[in-house]
Amino acid sequence: MLEVTEPTAARSERSPGILRVWMVVTVFVVVGAAVPIGLHIERFGLDIGQVVLVAFTWVNVMIALWEISMNLRIALIERQHEEYVAEYRGRELDRVVDFLTARIRVREIVHPSTWAQVWSSYSLFDPAYANRKSFGFWVDSGNGYVTLIPSLLFIYGLTFDIMPARALGIMGLLVFWMMFYGTLVYYAAYFFNKEYVGHTRRNLVIFIGGTNSLWIFAPVWGMVVSVVLIETNSFAFLR
Repeated sequence: MLEVTEPTAARSERSPGILRVWMVVTVFVVVGAAVPIGLHIERFGLDIGQVVLVAFTWVNVMIALWEISMNLRIALIERQHEEYVAEYRGRELDRVVDFLTARIRVREIVHPSTWAQVWSSYSLFDPAYANRKSFGFWVDSGNGYVTLIPSLLFIYGLTFDIMPARALGIMGLLVFWMMFYGTLVYYAAYFFNKEYVGHTRRNLVIFIGGTNSLWIFAPVWGMVVSVVLIETNSFAFLR
């Protein structure tokens, strides 16, 4: 559900903690991907195709949780965006560094407001993520709610017989196609509306090209795997 008003202060002082945001992100990605990859290696041996697909899909799980936080805290993001535009004008990269190196308490890890700052920071490069009327906001919110559970099923379905191979392939094909198509449309809208104006080439390569291109190339591999699962109704391709 979209939260129109934020029940807490728009921007409060972050409580000191022993962890940094980048540490939490790193542990979540590494440990979360290592578990299903390790289980797969234990049962069937190492398969690079499975490693690549699981690693990407697990990153999508993290992004999906962030996207749900964006949907729940859009009012907070809109207010932070206005503050950050004024504070970080001309040095947008500093905002990203400040967020990743900020201290965080354990209890703050599960707060949507914590991860809403991903989007208020990214909105300095693309203001669509601080605008509840934009395509970028809604397509990514949709990705969060729609792909979270299918992504988890696909990750573990490659190792355990959660569902028949053909059924898993159909689900995977739908999810990976949605990611691929959504990213292409996002790129088209971003450049058509000239949102890149005023940003350095380096920042655009990192935050627009580098981050989003993963959701083009990896879903292509996901669709290939899904088609094989559908055609063969077998997991032998990745086992």
